[in-house]
Amino acid sequence: MVAPVYFVGTPDILLLMKKLIEEYNNLLSDKYDTATQGEFKWLAPVKLYEYIRPYIKNGAEVLDVGVGTGQTSKIFINKGLSVIGVDISEKMLAVAQSKLNFTKLIKYDVEQGLLNIFPQDKFDIVVAVGVLEFIKDIKKTLSEMRQLLKNGGIIAFTYEIYEPNNKYGIEKIAPLGAGSENVPELLNFMVYRRLPNEVDKILRDLSLGIINREKFIGYLRSQLKFPVLYEILVVS
Repeated sequence: MVAPVYFVGTPDILLLMKKLIEEYNNLLSDKYDTATQGEFKWLAPVKLYEYIRPYIKNGAEVLDVGVGTGQTSKIFINKGLSVIGVDISEKMLAVAQSKLNFTKLIKYDVEQGLLNIFPQDKFDIVVAVGVLEFIKDIKKTLSEMRQLLKNGGIIAFTYEIYEPNNKYGIEKIAPLGAGSENVPELLNFMVYRRLPNEVDKILRDLSLGIINREKFIGYLRSQLKFPVLYEILVVS
């Protein structure tokens, strides 16, 4: 059975930055798996599996925020779990749908509020891999993810770490293409990098306890292949 793809949105989705993100992901969709699993070495789904494996239980229900082409969801679906995925890109969702048996896929801008589309749903596991760096107010998003947890549920997420003295001159908040030459307009949407202590404060404010964490090189950016530092956290 093919999972239905639902389209949910507000006028804010037409804002330039969101449109750029959507267009970028749509353009990348048919090449994403090949590129990220090949020369650019996107390692976050592998790291997530290392830490999430003990929490994969029969019958668990999973929400994948920023599901993309389903790289993170694959580990859950292959274990027979029910997975709902949300993403801003229609074409990314189409690729995910073609590969994996999702319970449901929803086209939606997460920054508009997860509780708008899940007013009553609760999940055992909520994951957000490779998406929080494109969200300005991650405290709001993490708070909503927390509210969507069942009792005893867990959240696993990644974020891009800001390195103040990085040799590439990348600012804390800067366009995705920063640090590269001849950057196309499509890469002019913002990336929001964070310091670990900033993320720790957000988690404390939300009463989320850290179960596990690890810094790792998330991927190699642009044709220059410079390493991008990430952190993965499992919290509850």
